[in-house]
Amino acid sequence: MATESANQTTTGAELPEMTKADILNGMGTIKRLLIVGALFAAVGYLLVGAALFLEFTQFHPLIDSFFVEQTGHSIAGGGADRAGDAVLNHQLAEINKFPSLLLWMKLGGVAHILVGIFVVLVAIVRTLTMVPARLGFELEG
Repeated sequence: MATESANQTTTGAELPEMTKADILNGMGTIKRLLIVGALFAAVGYLLVGAALFLEFTQFHPLIDSFFVEQTGHSIAGGGADRAGDAVLNHQLAEINKFPSLLLWMKLGGVAHILVGIFVVLVAIVRTLTMVPARLGFELEG
């Protein structure tokens, strides 16, 4: 008999009934979660788009001009003596600073997009948990 009552309490657990204020508060929370998720995703898309824009408009032309102007040197800095060549050293410094910036922007953008997706999924789960209470509330009144 004790095991039957224990099974009934664990399997027959009921959620407390939600009031109209609880439902409206939950809907407000869902709206805020959707807005926050959309903002994270938008920032992520902007970061990735800006990284691609910088890569195609500044990084690739910089590499192209390096290979046209510096035929005796490699992009790693190897080649003939470059100790007094300020133009070569400046070009190499500009080229070498771009990959870390582009990587940061792309990875940061993807991370923002994933956080946005997660927040929206939390909002969807919250919505699905509120459906029975909202439906019951609408059917009553």
